[in-house]
Amino acid sequence: MTTVKKSVQQPQWHAPQPPASKTPLKLYNSLTRTKTEFVPIVPGHISWYCCGPTVYDHSHMGHARNYVSSDLCRRILQDYFGYNVKFIQNVTDIDDKIIIAARQEYLFEEKIVSQFSSVSEQLAANAVQYLQAYLAKNLPEFTGDINTFVQWADQVDVAAIAKDKPKFPMYIAAARLAHGAIYGNQPALDKYLASIKDIAMPALDAEFGSTVTDPSIFRKLPYYWERKFDEDMAKLNVLPSTITTRVSEYIPDIIEYVDKIITNGFAYVTSDGSVYFDTAKFENDSNHDYAKLQPWNKGDMSLINDGEGSLSSGQATKKNPADFALWKASKPGEPSWSSKWGDGRPGWHIECSVMASDITGETMDIHSGGVDLCFPHHDNELAQSEAYFNNKQWVNYFLHNGHLHIQGQKMSKSLKNFITIEQALKDFSSRQLRLVFALSSWDKPLDFKDSLIHEVKSFESSFSKFFTNVRALNNDYKHKISEGQYVSKKVGPKEKQLYNDLSDSQTAVHLAFSDNLSTSQALRVIQDLVTKTNTYLQETSTGESELRIEVVLQVTNWIVKILNILGFETRSDKLGWVDSNGGEDSAGSKEDVALPYVKAFSQFRDNVRTLAINKSETSEFLKATDAIRQELVNLGVSLDDRPNGSALVKFLNEQEKLQLIQQQEEKERGLAEKEKKKQQQQAANAKKEAERLAKMKVNPKDLFKNDLYSEWDESGLPTKDKAGEEVTKSMKKKLLKQYQQQEKLYQEWLKLGGEGN
Repeated sequence: MTTVKKSVQQPQWHAPQPPASKTPLKLYNSLTRTKTEFVPIVPGHISWYCCGPTVYDHSHMGHARNYVSSDLCRRILQDYFGYNVKFIQNVTDIDDKIIIAARQEYLFEEKIVSQFSSVSEQLAANAVQYLQAYLAKNLPEFTGDINTFVQWADQVDVAAIAKDKPKFPMYIAAARLAHGAIYGNQPALDKYLASIKDIAMPALDAEFGSTVTDPSIFRKLPYYWERKFDEDMAKLNVLPSTITTRVSEYIPDIIEYVDKIITNGFAYVTSDGSVYFDTAKFENDSNHDYAKLQPWNKGDMSLINDGEGSLSSGQATKKNPADFALWKASKPGEPSWSSKWGDGRPGWHIECSVMASDITGETMDIHSGGVDLCFPHHDNELAQSEAYFNNKQWVNYFLHNGHLHIQGQKMSKSLKNFITIEQALKDFSSRQLRLVFALSSWDKPLDFKDSLIHEVKSFESSFSKFFTNVRALNNDYKHKISEGQYVSKKVGPKEKQLYNDLSDSQTAVHLAFSDNLSTSQALRVIQDLVTKTNTYLQETSTGESELRIEVVLQVTNWIVKILNILGFETRSDKLGWVDSNGGEDSAGSKEDVALPYVKAFSQFRDNVRTLAINKSETSEFLKATDAIRQELVNLGVSLDDRPNGSALVKFLNEQEKLQLIQQQEEKERGLAEKEKKKQQQQAANAKKEAERLAKMKVNPKDLFKNDLYSEWDESGLPTKDKAGEEVTKSMKKKLLKQYQQQEKLYQEWLKLGGEGN
């Protein structure tokens, strides 16, 4: 009989159910003025064009705000959400401001610096003419004699005039500086030239600007400042762009682009050889919309003219005042390239359209820049690009970084009231500046003021102390393991709670990043987790429960992971950020590193050995331990006493070391002051006691034997005053009371062994 074996099957598997809805990533899109769900053109990939710098001067804090904020957003999309980001950023090296700056720098060098070796009569006379021309053009409010300018400037209401004339304070400052050099105590040549430079350059440019024709002059200045910009960005740990484009390398492409816009019917050539975009034609086309970002600014001629630049010509031949230049006919003293319309150069707005389109094509995912570029620059970019491709949407998401103010004041390179990045890095570390921007929303205005700086420094200090403490505890744990000590791994309620706190924080940070890349909310979530972890460490340090290092390391590793994503330089062991003084890997040879510590302990050994040989008091040994602890603080190591009698070894960063040294110095000053007061009190007490002893020695019979009285009774009490009058009854009572008090003191003196009369 054959037995059929029954087949064995696995039990039914119950599939986990996916969440009802996944949290979408939303970005604040200037094209909708709302947070909209981000959907890339190609799944998993992002094409992103960022308006880069116009390079003709120092990079300032406004640039830092723009490019660090963009860097934060880019890093989150790339390193947290996992997108492959193609980040294109341009360098504007052809622009009206660059042309003027290059020309003026060249002329000042050629006509002034190289011509004068001292402050000669000719130079002084020239300077007076420059100042007169400067005042006439920029400060027409001043109508007096040039010698009275400073008195006038002291009395004029600068703030009131600046409301309508923003550059007025800059003009006043430049004229004051020059006036002081010309009419005051004449400084050395270099300072004299620096003082008159701002008033001399416009005059030289007006007279000789048209003679500057060498193309290298217009290349030299922007290339210099481009390198400086790159250096500043590297100091701020801003990622380099995937692709960098320069306007000067795109001239043929720009000419072709402009020609196609003309062919498509949205641009026209003027009689001087310039090409203008026809805004009315574009706006009235059913397939297009003009000024998508800020339609309410379409007629603002101050913005339109500012966007056109100060060197624009032929505007009288425009069809419409709002039309903008795609190609500018060049005048003498300006760089130029040949085109079918004549020699000229690109307009400002066309540059970005051509360079971005070359890389991204007819659509891109993200375009970004400062909010001040919305109109006319970005609106004109959109119009000319959509006119070129004849499509409805060239950019899907426009991200604009908010304005930056310093202590409530708006910065402007054109107003010359800006703080350079180089200057800022003398007062703040790169990490502190990144924290300033990360603790604020990238799309909101930011005021770089004292309260924010204080918050940033407090945030940084609390995190640094946390990381230092965790590393010390981890080293202590590893030391125990290396010595073969048994360490329990069992987690209790406190550890389970901290693991839950970590999980909740991870969820909260994900929600923060998904909600418009909110770095500020994410950092506050992490800050709260640090506080909870510190509470756990405090509880375990008191012996209430035993520390489990694993949960602390999990928390720290995740925090460091997020900080690394946000562009903060972190340690390779994932236990903190890199010390701003050189980091974890700045050490030299083992001997160089070890020598200061070995020497300190050698001196400590010698001291303890001497104390032991001399059989010194216990207090002397304690003083020796305090001394070595202080010496270690100077070397960047802290020994923190614990309830069990052992010390926790902490390696300090420079900031923590200086704080401990300062605390110790304050403590020593406090002890010295206390000792000083103690000695003063002892001296006062000794003086008081000496006076008391001196008084005790006086026999009561002699107490009143002075020239205030003329007669006394047998006990020594006065009966008549110095005038021979009888002492009154009330006075006798007072004298008797004093007599009796002295008698007590005198008797006490006799008991102490004193000798009577």
